[in-house]
Amino acid sequence: MFLPDRRAVTFIEIVVAVAILAVAMIPLFSLISRQTVETDKNAAQAFAINKATEVLNTILDNVPFAALRQGNPGYIRVDDISKVARFAKYNDNWAKKIVPVLFQGSQKEAAGYPCRGIVTDSRGIHYLVHLRVEDIPSEKKPQKPERIQVGQAFPDGNPKDFSSSSELSFAFLRNPAIISDGSWLQDYAEDPADTSKPFSELDIGQGKGVSEAPGNVYLDQGMEGFDANAPRFLNPTAERYTPKMVTEKTVYDAGEKFAWCSMKKLVIQVQWNLDQRYFSKPEEKAGKIQRIHLMTIKGDIDG
Repeated sequence: MFLPDRRAVTFIEIVVAVAILAVAMIPLFSLISRQTVETDKNAAQAFAINKATEVLNTILDNVPFAALRQGNPGYIRVDDISKVARFAKYNDNWAKKIVPVLFQGSQKEAAGYPCRGIVTDSRGIHYLVHLRVEDIPSEKKPQKPERIQVGQAFPDGNPKDFSSSSELSFAFLRNPAIISDGSWLQDYAEDPADTSKPFSELDIGQGKGVSEAPGNVYLDQGMEGFDANAPRFLNPTAERYTPKMVTEKTVYDAGEKFAWCSMKKLVIQVQWNLDQRYFSKPEEKAGKIQRIHLMTIKGDIDG
């Protein structure tokens, strides 16, 4: 049958249609490409943060304070502490097991194992893990703690403060004198119906003990009969200590200043490169260098 009104699609029309479709798809391809790059960036950043967190948590929980040495990078060293009884298990065999977990590729040097290594994710991106360790030393040791009374305006007004000092210190309000007295022991009622004695901590106060409701913890209730200079809620006494008062010398050789060190500042950097040419070269300065930093403090609680 002959249909005079029907005509075929020409080759030129097909080419024009394909060209229009191609132009329309360009923004879509660009969007997909950007999303892929952004996904890779976010995945790499998440890996780096997780690795940095894992390293810091492991050092805080499983590496003795005395084994962690100052430096950039810092060092893990056990040669000079493993002979001390409480550190006997932290010998070189222990170090050889834990160091590769924290800093892959770290090799022992005279100062110990450098806190620096490279780890690789499932996509082949290499990450340089670098830990800086800074001792927070104590420079002086007063004969006794400094003690001041913070004033009667506290807490509504500005309290009297200690003089400024570059020394790391710990300041706190002392407990009331009634608690400081070693002969004092709170007597509780065994029978809830007995109102002559407090049944629980919630009942202590109002002249019967030492605790007070949140609204009047700085009032002088229950403190009658004590010396005027005794620590108390009204115009409470504050004390300040330096690390030398609350710690002992390090068990390894150190200068007099750094031998009295109660805290170490840990700053970890994880660096990688998002340029595909440098996936395996995280230290390369060209390309798309990425870095994250995390910081924490490790205290000397080994003793």
